[in-house]
Amino acid sequence: MAEEPTKQGIIADKVSNLIPFLRSCRKECSEPIEGIVTGEIPRWLRGSLLRNGGGLMEIGPDKYNHVFDSLALLHKFRIQDGHVMYSNRFLQSEAYKRNMKANRIVVTEFGTRGHPDPCKTLFQRFMSVFTMDEFSDNDVVSIFQLGDQFYACSETNFIHRVDPETLETTGRVDLSKYLAVNTATAHPHVDTDGTQYNMGNGFKLSGPTYNVLKIPPPSDEGNNPFSKASIMCSIPASYRFYPSYYHSFGITDNYIVFVEQPLLLSLWKMLWLHVRGNAYIDAIEWHPELKAYFHVIDRYTGRPLPVNYSALSFMVFHHINAYEESGHLVVDMCCYNDANVIKALCVSQFEKMKNNPQHFADMVYSQPRRYVLPLNIPQDKIESENLMKLPGCKATAFVQPDQSVLCHYEALTESGSGSTEMPRINYEKYNGRKYRFFYALGNRESDLTTYIIKVDTETKTNKIWSENKRIPSEPVFVASPYAVDEDDGVVLSSLLHEENENRIGILILDGKSMKELGRSEFKTESSVPGSFHGIFTDVC
Repeated sequence: MAEEPTKQGIIADKVSNLIPFLRSCRKECSEPIEGIVTGEIPRWLRGSLLRNGGGLMEIGPDKYNHVFDSLALLHKFRIQDGHVMYSNRFLQSEAYKRNMKANRIVVTEFGTRGHPDPCKTLFQRFMSVFTMDEFSDNDVVSIFQLGDQFYACSETNFIHRVDPETLETTGRVDLSKYLAVNTATAHPHVDTDGTQYNMGNGFKLSGPTYNVLKIPPPSDEGNNPFSKASIMCSIPASYRFYPSYYHSFGITDNYIVFVEQPLLLSLWKMLWLHVRGNAYIDAIEWHPELKAYFHVIDRYTGRPLPVNYSALSFMVFHHINAYEESGHLVVDMCCYNDANVIKALCVSQFEKMKNNPQHFADMVYSQPRRYVLPLNIPQDKIESENLMKLPGCKATAFVQPDQSVLCHYEALTESGSGSTEMPRINYEKYNGRKYRFFYALGNRESDLTTYIIKVDTETKTNKIWSENKRIPSEPVFVASPYAVDEDDGVVLSSLLHEENENRIGILILDGKSMKELGRSEFKTESSVPGSFHGIFTDVC
């Protein structure tokens, strides 16, 4: 009689949910293939789901050490008249070309050292810091749309324009040629008029700055929108030579919200690691003794508000949404208690995690939280008085002896319910405005099952979709053309198979009930890795 699998064994197997990010695509699916549809795909759903993520973890004899390092692979699901076509292509970055030519890893990434050019001296490598030419342009994180133009991006000054129809790489843009920045986030915000807002680091003799970038939409086909880009605000870093790491930020009708978290980048270590040709992960430092600071910038004057808002230490990758209500600024984010998740995503950690799955769950645990910043602070404020006055909200804000405001969060899901990440909302209608629902990826603590969750921020309840041996991606909400309610529409997610690396699908869920409407499944000639972020566009 076969033994029943132990809970420890089941959980260890579930760690493989992250293994798709370690897969390598050996042959592009450049010619679209049609999928087999089950259920029904709404006829009104017409356009393309474009996604970006790592696609190649081994090059020749070398392997990448971190899931953030894999060479970028673009994915496209073309949806029209109830049918779906799938294709993928590698981003033709300079990092990709150089690595392929050498048949090994020669470009250093976040967690992986590249083999240094033996012809370059230490002095030449040192001077390359000031040109940025030696830094990777592997735009592996996301895709954004600017007017009729589409760009793959990561967190450097390099972005790549891609053709949304063929996924071909058509050009590279160096943002530092137009703006005094050396980085930019992979999560810019787009206003209703097409203007894009982003944030990027600048470096001055006085120290690093956090710059708010404003990029107008292209005025016509072929127009270069970056030539008219501007910096609308520069915020000095709180710690000289130690700028904060950030992956996203918030925006409302009147404000931009930037969180300066105590996850710091040591510029001295960064310089030394670059000169030596080492990976940059060791330049990241977590300082739990420091607070997180909320910088609130007026979108129309470009000036930061004079109030010093702070919170006890936390780490954040992704903002969910932000909005103004009754003299308060509400900021929702997926937060971590510490920065262990960064090291947890090193390839070397996966085998260790199989032996200690609870430790793995603790390292990657994130919770959606709501911080509320009071905008109208009375002159006669009392330190013991809670300045947060929104009815039904459990967040608090108290004035400190130094006249700063310390904010404490309200959890949007129950503690211990599992990790919640990759949040998405009904962006076109509710970004920066009061909203109720968001969709995200969940990871259950008890058995590490990956699922899609819909969270009701008003009732603090949720609905979940999950399926055995299937690994969903970040959920993308697409509103119905007949929408009345916020959640009238569908949720799209790419779907990988744990047991078959050559299978990929697209899942269509009802935005209200989270019930499956339909899916389309594809069998490719090569392994299909996991992806990070993407967008839905009406371009087919």
